[in-house]
Amino acid sequence: MKTPLSWIKQYVDLDAPAADIARRLTFSGIELEGMESSGGQVDGIVAAEVRAVEKHPQADKLSVCRVFDGATEVQVVCGAPNVTAGGIYPFAPIGAVLLGGELKIKKAKLRGVESFGMLCSAAELGLSSDHAGLLTLAPDTTPGTPMAELLGPPDTVFELEITPNRPDCLCMIGVARELAALYGKPLRKPEVTISESGPDVATQATVTVEHPADCPRYTARVLHGVRIAPSPPWMQDRLEKAGIRPINNVVDITNYVMLETGHPLHAFDLRLLKGGAIHVRRARAGETMSTLDNVPRELDPSMLVIADAERPVALAGVMGGAGSEIQDDTTSVLLESATFDQALVRAASRKHMLFTDSSYRFERGVNPETVEWASRRAAQLMIELAGATLCPGVIDVRTPPAAPRVVPLRFARVRSLLGLDLPDARILVAGGDGADAEDAHQAV
Repeated sequence: MKTPLSWIKQYVDLDAPAADIARRLTFSGIELEGMESSGGQVDGIVAAEVRAVEKHPQADKLSVCRVFDGATEVQVVCGAPNVTAGGIYPFAPIGAVLLGGELKIKKAKLRGVESFGMLCSAAELGLSSDHAGLLTLAPDTTPGTPMAELLGPPDTVFELEITPNRPDCLCMIGVARELAALYGKPLRKPEVTISESGPDVATQATVTVEHPADCPRYTARVLHGVRIAPSPPWMQDRLEKAGIRPINNVVDITNYVMLETGHPLHAFDLRLLKGGAIHVRRARAGETMSTLDNVPRELDPSMLVIADAERPVALAGVMGGAGSEIQDDTTSVLLESATFDQALVRAASRKHMLFTDSSYRFERGVNPETVEWASRRAAQLMIELAGATLCPGVIDVRTPPAAPRVVPLRFARVRSLLGLDLPDARILVAGGDGADAEDAHQAV
């Protein structure tokens, strides 16, 4: 799992060198497979608005753009296929240096047209290997804002190997919890506050679970007024460093919260769910569906699916369906956060040779007690970053929660097992409720 140190520091204050953090993680049982530096090649690069785009008179694949960098408007020749008038992109003016010093921007003439700078892709900024098009910034980004301000300083990314018995560490908060314990620091989880308005969620959608053992908990929230747009640069940067390609704000939020909390989520376009219905059930013999990778899948009763009133719309715990995905004109979203039977997810994933970040986590176990918190966190971000309005309430279908296990343990026994002379106060963990209780359950 790729783990950016800057992201971890959102949840625990660490001032130790990266090498010391890596050493402590290794000795705690989390294997470090590698460590690399990421980003930081953005000195002198600013956000800029493309005000006009014209076809190059001598080259079909080039465009001539009028670019405003917050102070002046300059002409730039660009070969990216995704450049559009009104778009906001990183801009390297004359004199800027890219690619670790390999490329210095100079005034140039391309096929007879002068160019006074360069619009940049994520690869040219050292953020990822994606050079298929320009890095698209949020439409409300102010031209002239330094990219260093939008993305932050250079970062260290750990490549961690998480063993099957530690699914709690398959997320940034989980690793931060481990480091908080190792360094004696408090864990700082995000504060989640959401505002709700409009019709109750129960009037917008329904959820049924055919066999509770297959799906111990399924929650659904509904959001309206969603505006699909690129995610802000800070979110794109964190996703890229963690190995996930940004798509749009809604999809990125579900991936972000998965990486943050360890809970996979899925966002459905509500208008594409027939009857506004969610049925968690086994597939019927002979049913088929196309997953998000546009591959037709033959289903059978050994597989768990999410279906609407007419047909399967997702392979539960593995991948969503191509018929209900978020689109550029999506305005209403049903947000899923759930737990599924580990064996069913594992079998479906292997049968279709479809291995995803979601299936990887579901196969190892997702804590049902924090499912709803992850849903609230994603809803909060959709309100903030997609302008959404959240319907009041949550549909929460679940089996009765298991009683917490209580393990009596003497202080002297703890000291004997650890070989450390710890005071009782250090050993004692105070009980609590809300997020504290969720943390304690997650750590068990």
